[in-house]
Amino acid sequence: MSNFQKFNAAETNKMAGLPEQVFVFARPSELDGLETLADTVTLVEIEPSEPLPAELVSKARIAVIEVDPAAPRSLARLDALREARPNLAIIAGLPQVDLAITRLMLRKGIGDVVPMPFTTDELLTAILEVEREQADTSDEPAPELAPVFAVQKCVGGTGATTIATHLADAMARAMGPGLRACVIDLDLQSGDAASYLDRKSRKSLIDLVEAGARLDDELFRSVAVEGSETFDVIAAPADIMPIEELDLGGLRSVVALARRKYDLVLFDMPGALTNWAMSTLLGANAVLLVGNGSIGALRQVKRKLQLLRNFDYPEAHVAIALNHTASGLFKKIDRKGIEDALGHRISAMVHSDTQLIEQAQARGVLARDVQRKSRFAADIDSLAQHMLALVEEG
Repeated sequence: MSNFQKFNAAETNKMAGLPEQVFVFARPSELDGLETLADTVTLVEIEPSEPLPAELVSKARIAVIEVDPAAPRSLARLDALREARPNLAIIAGLPQVDLAITRLMLRKGIGDVVPMPFTTDELLTAILEVEREQADTSDEPAPELAPVFAVQKCVGGTGATTIATHLADAMARAMGPGLRACVIDLDLQSGDAASYLDRKSRKSLIDLVEAGARLDDELFRSVAVEGSETFDVIAAPADIMPIEELDLGGLRSVVALARRKYDLVLFDMPGALTNWAMSTLLGANAVLLVGNGSIGALRQVKRKLQLLRNFDYPEAHVAIALNHTASGLFKKIDRKGIEDALGHRISAMVHSDTQLIEQAQARGVLARDVQRKSRFAADIDSLAQHMLALVEEG
């Protein structure tokens, strides 16, 4: 191809308005002649039977894949790709295109087929046709994102992390069988959500926040650890880091991905509300303030409540839970008087069974795994129903 022809082809590509995030996976010999597309299409050299790179596949909006119909592995990777990315637009590149092969590709959910070796015109036509088909279905409603709940400790030692992990389990169970929650530990300096459940991971929230363009499902799975059968945990970093240095944009990308992957997302918030933490708190669908019956803790609950009011956070989406209300202490707590002083109702008085909680943490499980029924578990289940109702009503 002459320089003039290459220049003319490149200009034609721009005028055609090729969609972004198009990846072509084929042998080097099959990619020859497609150099003029390199500015708008990502060309990936790979044999037709080799596994497709998960990191690149996760970024693709349209994937053009060389297929060898005679090679079982080549067909198997198509099936694996369709299972991993059911909504991905796929174009199959075939050494020969006949009716039988075309029907096979359609049964595998392939959007279009193109003969090989590739030609620029045929490949462009197929890509633009698939793009138009995607645009025709763009009016379909976007998938609903999972609701976000923020558990905010108002003073240390009130068991906010214990409540957060148990609440994630209770809410996931209340939402229905098979649903799953994600607990994101935002307490960068003293977060213990993962260690309470005896879960360890070499990676943490910071690996996701700092990933930038590398953030995808595979990286997320490598960081998330299973907290129980109903929720995963994104752990706080093992090393203490300056709490002000967390990148808000990166955190928002992590939260957006979590909301697509899970049925609900719960933040275990830090005690200190920096700018990024305040922004995250205000972005939650509902906020739970955790304190106890002490004068100092109630004072901090009132301060956090007033802070939310100052930022016009909807008060109907704020709940208050008082923890460590052991037997006999209820008699000393004037619940109505506290509510009057706070100017807000108390959603839950959580009976904290210290012995039960310590046994559960020693085993790295939830309290209900140690003792199926307890006052603590009953209080958490009731609080979970209340928190879900705040979002449903709003």
